[in-house]
This record gives sequence, C-alpha cells and structure tokens, in this order.
Amino acid sequence: MATTNPTITQLEPYDGSVVKFVWVLTGTNDGAPMPFTQWSDRSVQLNGTWGGGTVVWEGSNDGGTNWFTLSDPQTVSISKTADALEQVIEVTELARPRATVGVTSVSVSCVARRQSMLRV
Repeated sequence: MATTNPTITQLEPYDGSVVKFVWVLTGTNDGAPMPFTQWSDRSVQLNGTWGGGTVVWEGSNDGGTNWFTLSDPQTVSISKTADALEQVIEVTELARPRATVGVTSVSVSCVARRQSMLRV
C-alpha cells in the first residue's frame, strides 16, 4: 500500500479560512493525513472509477497510530463504493481517505472551513 499526498488549494475568500484537499487513490492506497481539528465544517466528495473498490474516510486522535472510520450526520460510517458527497461529523486530530478494497482511480476531495482567517 502506498501513501498519496493531497493537492491543497485555498478557496474564496482566499484568507486561509477555506481550503480543499484532493487525493487521487488507486489500488489500496491511503491518503496522507490532513490536520483536522481547526476546521469547523468539513465535507468529503468521492468520485471516479471504482472498479469494485471501497474508500473509507478515517480519523485519528493519537497522531495516526490508530484509525477509525468517521461518520456522516446520520451516524452512518463514511465507507463508499460509489460516488458520494458527505458532511463529516467527528472532529479528530487527523483525517485521511483510505482504499480498503482496490479502486481503479477515485478522487477524494475534502473542503474544510474554519470560523476565522489565518493570522500571519
């Protein structure tokens, strides 16, 4: 299993308060973790060519030693085999996507928003 780094993009209003992390997973890759505690609102979109695979959205509160599947607002685990868009309910130290069963090529996008802009 390989680890895929995300592409990180700032979104409007371009003050550091809204960002998008995008991973493209193939096979049984996992995504490099993103810091998750600073973001009050988070949504995850999964789309691509699934090839019978499964992708889960995971979180960790121990620096990435142990990972657990996170949930949507209906407390359903975010574990997908087809295109989907979900809000993430838990706030964890780290979060990442992981292909648990081989996928052909699935793009996982997490848009995250914080209440205040970054201070420099």
